[in-house]
Amino acid sequence: MFGRGDRALVDAMLAALRHRGPDDGHAVATERFALGARRLSIIDVEGGRQPISNEDGTIWAVQNGELYNYKKVRPGLIAGGHTLHTRCDTEVLPHLYEEHGTDLPRYIDGMFAVALWDDARQIGLLARDRMGKKPLYYYEDGGRLYFASEIKALLRVPGFVREINLEALHHFLSLKHVPHPLSIFKRIAVLPPAHRLVFTPNAQPRIERYWDLSFDVRSDVDQFSEEELVDEFLALLRQGVERRLMSDVPIGFFLSGGLDSSLSTALAAELSPGRIKTFTLTYSNASTTPGKEQDRRWARWVAEKYGTDHVEETIEFTSYPENLRNVLQCFDEPFAGVVSSYFLSQVIARHVKVALAGDGADELFGSYLSHRLAQPLANYAAYLESGDASLIRPFDDRPAYLASLLNGASAGEARPRDWAWRSKLLVFTEDEKRALYAPDVQRAVETASTRELLRDTFDALTTRDPLNRVLEAEFRTIFVDQVLTYVDRLSIAHSLEARTAYLDTDVVEFVAGLPGRLKIKHGETKYLLKKAALRYFPTEMVCRPKEGFLMPITQWVLSDLQPYVRETLCRSRLAAHGLFRPEAVDALVESVYRPGADYRDVNKVLALFVFQEWYELYMT
Repeated sequence: MFGRGDRALVDAMLAALRHRGPDDGHAVATERFALGARRLSIIDVEGGRQPISNEDGTIWAVQNGELYNYKKVRPGLIAGGHTLHTRCDTEVLPHLYEEHGTDLPRYIDGMFAVALWDDARQIGLLARDRMGKKPLYYYEDGGRLYFASEIKALLRVPGFVREINLEALHHFLSLKHVPHPLSIFKRIAVLPPAHRLVFTPNAQPRIERYWDLSFDVRSDVDQFSEEELVDEFLALLRQGVERRLMSDVPIGFFLSGGLDSSLSTALAAELSPGRIKTFTLTYSNASTTPGKEQDRRWARWVAEKYGTDHVEETIEFTSYPENLRNVLQCFDEPFAGVVSSYFLSQVIARHVKVALAGDGADELFGSYLSHRLAQPLANYAAYLESGDASLIRPFDDRPAYLASLLNGASAGEARPRDWAWRSKLLVFTEDEKRALYAPDVQRAVETASTRELLRDTFDALTTRDPLNRVLEAEFRTIFVDQVLTYVDRLSIAHSLEARTAYLDTDVVEFVAGLPGRLKIKHGETKYLLKKAALRYFPTEMVCRPKEGFLMPITQWVLSDLQPYVRETLCRSRLAAHGLFRPEAVDALVESVYRPGADYRDVNKVLALFVFQEWYELYMT
């Protein structure tokens, strides 16, 4: 906290975050501030206790995460007269602040949430990493600023009143997550990625962006062949993997059998002096699919080829309902996105404290439906004029689907409004949500619109390349609030730190600047990444259809989970909050269990019953 020093309160907040750092906990406080950290000891296990200060104890810092460039900046600090007593990456923070002040975040690189207090000047600084890997929430009250890595710590601040932010709920129903800077609770906000917050007494906190990413196409890209670009990408990715091998404790690897984690594993196996450990999640026979069986096969193939110590874990159907409430408590908010990594992280954490994954590759190179749609929709008018079906591949056999997404576009538009067709992929439409709400909720969210939120995002983009526009829009929003959120929460719930080389700053800046035609080419997703992977893996593995690291929840909802869904969304339980019209919820649930039901409605039901479970955990 800034503006107040309450050691006992910080200790209570730290107790709520023990899973993020079970190895150590410590706090410091004066009447003007209090800082504390739970530590997952990875670098300088013995000497890296936080908070940590400069030489005279006037500047104190804590961080969650890893600073991958700390070894690079240490020599310069020492040469400049600073004295460092540990090998811990956090110790560079107070000294870098002495050199650069509140510009400190520009000089660190990694995944981090940082808090720093300058006691002499009474300045507090919060900073979140460039991509948004590590979370940072804050709550302002009476000139004091409280902050933490997770909401559950802020809920321990005396006097905090739990009230639902209905705008956040409105967006959750469409997005499956709450978008930053909102949280589900009124008065708790999220510091956006690549932003800093500067606190001074008796003034409003100042929030500023310190780094930005452009998806505009590099001007020199045509000077290089595809093979030369692959060379550069692999060199950067290898460098990113090497940086993430930084650890004084053993490291493991998520190995789904897919392309992204397999390539990361292969590079690590080349760089590591010893055998690495790999881990794969599989499903019981009742829940598996042909694609999942291929994933299992190729994960075993990679493990054998690179001589890893390989562990497979099988989960049963019962794992989902038994663990849903545990999963929701990882987020402290309603969350209807991917939860499969919760189960794999549980296994990996029995063996290691740190694991590398393949997150970020899909979002940078293009893989999801919205990515595959971008170029065909941009080319649709030319397709109608020429009849050249290659212009709309891979949707050349579904032109009516493209037309349905473009319905409402203005005649003669040079390019379709990408924000408009992207909004048609949301879970609930604006009209569906308003038909769902009770009258007082309808009035409260009258001006809220997830569709307009998307429009504002697309209006601020840096590029005109059709695919890069969608990638950039999602990289700034859904990727941060959904993908990186579940990666962090569901791993750290088991005291496991998840890293990914695909989010290395140099890798991200390189790939963002490539044209969309090198990311999805002739309908082939992640085109340039696959060219890189073909240097390591057979074509049969690289070019097979993607299934994704998901759980078969849709299948479960439509079968074994039906009693669970119906009971959770029964009228007596909905009456606890009265936010929704019970007859509208009843109709939606019934529609899912009728023959020939629209599978898209399953996501709507999932969102509602996840919210109901969250409400009963946090609001009753």
